[in-house]
Formats: sequence, structure tokens, C-alpha cells
Amino acid sequence: MPRAKRTGQRVVLAGLLLSSSCLAAQTPAPSPTPPRAPLVIGIDVDVVSLPVVVYDKAGRFVEGLGPKDIEIYEDGVRQEISYFRAASGGDERIPLSVVLVLDASGSMKENLRFLQEAATSFVRKLDPTDSALVVQFNDSIKGSAEFSSDTARLEDFVDALQAWGGTSLYDAIHYSLGRIKDQPGRKALVVFSDGADTTSALKERDAIDYARAVDATIYSVAIEGFGAGGSARGFLRKVAEETGGQYFFPSKVGELIRVFAAIAEELRHHYALAYTPTRAPDGGWRAIQVKLARPDTIVRVRKGYFAVKRRARGADAGPVPDDADARAR
Repeated sequence: MPRAKRTGQRVVLAGLLLSSSCLAAQTPAPSPTPPRAPLVIGIDVDVVSLPVVVYDKAGRFVEGLGPKDIEIYEDGVRQEISYFRAASGGDERIPLSVVLVLDASGSMKENLRFLQEAATSFVRKLDPTDSALVVQFNDSIKGSAEFSSDTARLEDFVDALQAWGGTSLYDAIHYSLGRIKDQPGRKALVVFSDGADTTSALKERDAIDYARAVDATIYSVAIEGFGAGGSARGFLRKVAEETGGQYFFPSKVGELIRVFAAIAEELRHHYALAYTPTRAPDGGWRAIQVKLARPDTIVRVRKGYFAVKRRARGADAGPVPDDADARAR
């Protein structure tokens, strides 16, 4: 291949990675008094980038697709695909940033070791180009200092989890999305909880709206019958569906390793797509639909994004402090 062509491909890839935050909401990290309105502060939408997963009817990943196999529609209007590739294909793998959002409330005391084993096994499956952050939540929210590809460092944080207190699930998801929204490449949250939210300041609707505004795919895992305050299944199903992720409700904590392994496997089978919207940003919600020319396939993608204009640069959030310990009230 001519050198100029190879260089051009690298430029295209770099452009996709830099633009992957085009769906993200430019909001500060959780503040002492988070707003009650939908947490959406916009940016220019020059390029929309999407992770897409395709299955056949038997639940197997469909590989080998190309741009001619897929059509993208925004509010019913077909869009021209400007970039397409398998996330794990070729020499220039598209990196993944992932946040493990782990319930460390008091109800997890008897089962915390199962969660730690599952989270550790997930971390060990990450590729060298990937990076992860670990966030634990109970009454408060605590995240590791920075995204890291150091497996031993991530395992140490998982091993340090201690179960106590209530369940600030909504606040933890908001905090985690705030940490990941400016990361390059693909972005995902893996959220585990054993019960409904009991101590968040943020409301359920606000957490869902923020998840819709940030271009991170959410994978939800819930164990029924352990946590106080009822079930979180309805909420966790909703945020997964809105963001193009999956939800898992195993009946036993011993199944968590299998579930976390399934999530890690899916993250290796994303397709990365990008397009430039034909309509200028207008502050509204844009519905996204992806169609395949192949029959008997199932496509999963986020449901849409907010097409709003860039805020002044001075309004951007500052850096997150080391060993960030957040209490969202």
C-alpha cells in the first residue's frame, strides 16, 4: 500500500477517536447540588460516532460487515457513512475506556467476594490498548485516581472494596459518566447493583437523561433480592437500552464471572461507525436507527443523541483530583 494512503488512513482513525466525544455532554463532575433538569450542556456535532453490535438469530456475533451492509437514519433521514471498521480489526485497534461501577453497599457484605472475582476477571480480559477506572458506591462514591491499563493497579482497587452503607446508584452513574465523557475512542460503563437506589440526591429521570447525553454504552448487571429498597432492574434495563448496551439479571451471585466475561467479549465485537449529520445542530434530540441489508440479524445501537451547540471553553470542567472521592447530594 502506498505510504500516502497509509498516512491518510491513520488521519481518518485519529479523527474518529478525537470526535468520539461529539455526543458527550460537557458538564462538570458531580457537584454538591446537582441540577434537577436534564443534565445536558452541548457541543458542536460535526461527526457522530457510534459503536454498533450485530448478532444473528442464534446470538452469535456477525463479523465481516462493511459499510455497504449498513444504513444509518437520523430522525428517519438516511445519512452517509464516513467511517466504518471493526473495533478490534487490523493493526490500529480502536481503544476502549471502561468504568466498572460497583455496588459496595452494606447488603453486599456476604457476596462482595463474588463481585470482586468477577470484576478482577473482567480487568484481566482487557487488551493492552484499553484502560479502566473503578468506581465503588454506597452512601458515598469513590473512584480510582485515573484511567489505567495497569491490571495489577486495577485489581488492587477492586480488592480494597468494603461493603457498608446505602446505595447511591444514580449518583454513581452520573459521576462515572462525568469521568468517562472526555476519554478518546469507545466508552463503556459496566454497572453492578444488588438493589434499588436508597441514598442518591439525583433523581432517576435525571440519571437516565444524562446517560442519553453521554456517548458511553452502559452494561447493567443486577442481583435480585439482596439490597434494600426493592429492585433496580427497571432503571438498569432502561439505561442499557437507551445507550445500546445490555442488561443481565443472573439469579445467583456465582454467575457474575460468566456475565462479566460475556460483556468483555461483546466489547471486542463492536463496529465503529461515523457520519456527519445532514441537519445543523438545533438543540433537540435526534433518534438514530441502524438497518442491515442482511436478513435475520439483530442490531444494537444507542437510541439517539442531543444535537446542541458548544458552550464557551471556560465553562468546561476542570481536572478530576487524584483518588477522587465524590459525595453527590
